[in-house]
Amino acid sequence: MKTAVSPSTTKIRTIVDSILQAIAAGQLRNGDRVASERQLVEQFGVSLGTVQRALQELEHRGIVKREHGRGSFVRGLGASMDARYVRFRGADGADLPLYWHILKHQGVKVTSHLLKYFGPGVPLVRIDRQVDVNGQFALYSQFFLPERSFYALSGEVTDGTNLRELISRRLALPAIRVEKSIGFETMPTAVAKALAYGPTKPGLIIEMRGYTSDDQPVYLQRLYGEPFAGAMMVLDTGN
Repeated sequence: MKTAVSPSTTKIRTIVDSILQAIAAGQLRNGDRVASERQLVEQFGVSLGTVQRALQELEHRGIVKREHGRGSFVRGLGASMDARYVRFRGADGADLPLYWHILKHQGVKVTSHLLKYFGPGVPLVRIDRQVDVNGQFALYSQFFLPERSFYALSGEVTDGTNLRELISRRLALPAIRVEKSIGFETMPTAVAKALAYGPTKPGLIIEMRGYTSDDQPVYLQRLYGEPFAGAMMVLDTGN
């Protein structure tokens, strides 16, 4: 049975949206094989080139991984929503335990950086947490989300809560795509004080921005840390 292609969108967009919707609905999970190119050609009644361009777009956005001779596979979505995007490995190669502790939550002034991501007219709440990495060093997490999302969680935010998984489960807002950036810059004064780190010294900054299947912002998280030794940081690029 062929799926009708909406005249209001391009054929490529229709294929991309169909796959994203299947992921958001849990029909396709982490590691699942997407329908073959031939199956997609038959399903949507389009050319092979159109299907390949749609899969290329999904690969470029980090949604699927294409393997020559095997097909296209979902990368780190759906079933991996409960995974941490940043992990640390010890010298023995094992992941180090992370202990999350909520410090506070509060409404925040919308800076130009936050405005660029969330858009105008969106009141925000920031959840501050300290992260102990196996007792070896600490990180400071600032998690920004719309005020309406925060209050809809009904007090379920606790020390060990995976905020991304909670938002996905309770609010039906899975972060299908997560952009990550990493750099070094001076920390906010309060963050540097909490980490007992020099307020004028550059520190590690990791920023993660989560989007829904239609590219609507879900959250923005910033992790701050001082230089550390005895562990290797792992960014899960597929998640």
